[in-house]
Amino acid sequence: MRKHYPRKRLNPASALLLLLTWMLLAGCSVTKTVPEDDALFTGFTVKVDDTKDSSKRGPQMETELGATVRPEPNASILGLRPKLAIYNAFYTEKEKGLKHWIMTKLGEPPVLVSQVDTGSISQIMSNRLHNRGYFNNTVGSTTEVKDKKATISWTAHIKDPYRLRNIKYTLSDSLEVHQAIKQARSKSLLKSGDPYDLSVMTDERIRIDSTLKGKGYYYFSPDLLIYSVDTTVGNRQADVLLRIKNATAAQALQPYKMDDIFIFANYSLGDSLAVSDTIDYKGYHYIPNENYVRARHLLDGVFLEHDSLYTRQDHLLTIRRLAGLAAYKFVNIDYEPDTTGEGKLDAFVYLTPALKKSLRAEARMVSKSNNFAGPGLTVSFRNRNAFKGSEVLNVEFTGSFESQVGGRGTGTAPEGVEDTVNTNLTSYELGVQTTLAIPRIVSPFNLRNLRTEFVPQTRIGLGFNFLSRSGFYQLNSYNATYGYTWRPKETLTFDATPINLQYVRLTNTTIAFDTLLANNQYLRRSFENQFIIGGIYQMTYSTQMRKDRTSNVFNRITLDMSGNVVSGFQSLIGKPKPTEEEPRVLYKDRFAQYVMLDNDFRHYLNLGEESQLVARLATGVGYSYGNSTTMPYVKQFSVGGPNSVRAFRARSVGPGTYNVPDSVAFSFFDQVGDIRIESNLEYRFPIAGFFKGAVFVDAGNIWMLRETGKDGGKFEAKDFLGELAVGTGAGLRVDIEFFVIRLDLGIPVRVPYLPKGDRFVLNEFNGSFSGDYGMVLNIAIGYPF
Repeated sequence: MRKHYPRKRLNPASALLLLLTWMLLAGCSVTKTVPEDDALFTGFTVKVDDTKDSSKRGPQMETELGATVRPEPNASILGLRPKLAIYNAFYTEKEKGLKHWIMTKLGEPPVLVSQVDTGSISQIMSNRLHNRGYFNNTVGSTTEVKDKKATISWTAHIKDPYRLRNIKYTLSDSLEVHQAIKQARSKSLLKSGDPYDLSVMTDERIRIDSTLKGKGYYYFSPDLLIYSVDTTVGNRQADVLLRIKNATAAQALQPYKMDDIFIFANYSLGDSLAVSDTIDYKGYHYIPNENYVRARHLLDGVFLEHDSLYTRQDHLLTIRRLAGLAAYKFVNIDYEPDTTGEGKLDAFVYLTPALKKSLRAEARMVSKSNNFAGPGLTVSFRNRNAFKGSEVLNVEFTGSFESQVGGRGTGTAPEGVEDTVNTNLTSYELGVQTTLAIPRIVSPFNLRNLRTEFVPQTRIGLGFNFLSRSGFYQLNSYNATYGYTWRPKETLTFDATPINLQYVRLTNTTIAFDTLLANNQYLRRSFENQFIIGGIYQMTYSTQMRKDRTSNVFNRITLDMSGNVVSGFQSLIGKPKPTEEEPRVLYKDRFAQYVMLDNDFRHYLNLGEESQLVARLATGVGYSYGNSTTMPYVKQFSVGGPNSVRAFRARSVGPGTYNVPDSVAFSFFDQVGDIRIESNLEYRFPIAGFFKGAVFVDAGNIWMLRETGKDGGKFEAKDFLGELAVGTGAGLRVDIEFFVIRLDLGIPVRVPYLPKGDRFVLNEFNGSFSGDYGMVLNIAIGYPF
């Protein structure tokens, strides 16, 4: 069992490193490179005196006016200015060399108060207030300099804003466009009694234009609408008149219908637009032929129809739907007035093909502080138009090798303790996975085409995986899937896999592993040869694509079931009820019967342009019944590793307070469970350029639903909070937008397998990677969540 040994305090080398870091950030004078006759611009305040404003929008206006201050002061973290400190520490007048590179790339020059044009900024603030209805406002500023550091204070004085009284639209004639505008007035953004607000008036013009675009007015635009505002009516009120410009061209006042629709299915820049090879298919002119993508598959994404009214909605829906096809990289639609009919448009859809086939190889070599090291290789082939319907065929070959050397933490057992661990535990894995994504719903039923901008998909998968755990066993896994993915709207995604087949076969077990299985019936049941036959259903709600929001959420619910259909069929044909000794079989092997529910919730709170606070709660439970007494090993939960509780190595936590014997501490398979509760809190912030930082706290554990012979492993609702493993740490991320390399340094805070009262270990942190409770370095690709 893992013993509780005395732990080291912070060693002198670590203390010296921390001291030097602090001296770099805080010891250097931030005004070192500031000219004698200038000062460092360290901050500003904006105060809006709204004592005479009944709308009490002062705090809102302070935020808006503060955003106009340019340039901004040097970035600071906890009162320190690390980028300015780097600039000062490595300052050089040379224009090349290492110091110049560090100074310019990682550092930031001082922002001087002389660079702040307070007069211009005050005028901009005054204009902003004017646009919000505060026509009579005054804005002034004062500058205070102390020790070559300057702060600026802006003060704005406002009174009650002007408010809208009468709102009128010019509807005096019988033009059809005026009738369309009249019908849209019920949803007007302009309300009597609201403060005058230029941004709202601008949005109203855009709203009306959008409404008209949905009624065939292709040539209309917001600029054709003009406001007349009368502020002389008294009592701080304004009358507003919205009308169409007198000089508006006749074509902008006329609705249009679609006439001929030409689809150039294999277009490239510079192509001749000759239509001699046109194929007419269901009223569309398909050019040049079907040698690339067949018309019947492409038209599922075209929502423009002959003789229908032009609408912006159909235009955007067609572009987004066609752009979602893997066979194309560019989509564009042009319109021209039809020469043979008044009020009609011809549409020209130009589709530029993407690179059809690609081959990608990815090699990796990872060395981790948790004593795992090994290379990996992934080779994938992709065809983006496999069967002339924009189907994506992907074949991926993977191979990896990992070796773990040493004991539980340092590689050497403590003095007086026998080292019984396998000191050269290796694992290698080989696999091939083939997937076919068809951009439409393929089913026995005739389903209507979904009117959504997101391409529905039918997914077919087939794969094989071979896993070898040296000194223990080999595991063969075969899988086949058939499912659908569709997004009825931007924030909601459904994923249904009604056919999910998997066969797991254990081979070449060693005497040591057989002995473990013989002594642990639960573990033996988990590793039995068995079929997994069922379905997986998933629903995802996410607002992460809305970048303008301060708060975004992500929630994914997964329901995984197996064995019910097969068990029901065998009951119908009179098979005896299964028992633990004689379960029901399929081709001589047991089939798994279980239900599993998993939920992954995340909340993203944007605290600045690049700073973000992310909270995550992942919970799951799996229950085996009927033909199974345990969940299949491949379906059980585990905790620890680079995307979990990062202060603990993968699969090293739980179940519950179970203390793993040293003899099997690194046997890969014993620390899994039926229940998972995991929570993470991470603050992400910019450092310099594409370098990002993070600090985090993770907590979690797994438990069993039934007694399995593992002391402390069963879930007890009254005890689970005290049994959570807790870790903290900091991370560095190299984020170059399309690729992220992540290094997270985890430090254990609470270890659940220790006796009560001894589980908190942070106060005995030794500042090294050695020992049972030393730091853990996780190297990974992408963000953890």
